[in-house]
Amino acid sequence: MARHVGHAKAIGLQFRAAGDDWVEMALPWRPELVAFSSSGIMASGPIVSLVDTCSGVSVWTALGAYRPSVTLDLRLDYLRPAVRGETVVARCHCTSITRQIAFVSGVAHGGDPDRPIARSAGTFMLDGV
Repeated sequence: MARHVGHAKAIGLQFRAAGDDWVEMALPWRPELVAFSSSGIMASGPIVSLVDTCSGVSVWTALGAYRPSVTLDLRLDYLRPAVRGETVVARCHCTSITRQIAFVSGVAHGGDPDRPIARSAGTFMLDGV
């Protein structure tokens, strides 16, 4: 899905894997995603887009089907920068679903989950209540 839809396609999001309530996606480093060309550090915007998309899709996997939803809140705590050449991998897990709200936690890393770039927590409102 992510390779073929709007913004996800434009920034190069890649689907990696999914389970019953989790999704893993990747965002390869590209020069146009860099905050400052001299540093080569990936801008935060593409990382937020990766985590938001991955989080939303994890809600669909937990529900077992697509259901429209909107991001109510998404918090990213950055622990280190995504450096030149580093593919950012996000793994997001839908931890709980109520009648109207889904809760998701996640981590973004550069290939080693024990060395995270960011940790995330988000809430998503479900449509069709």
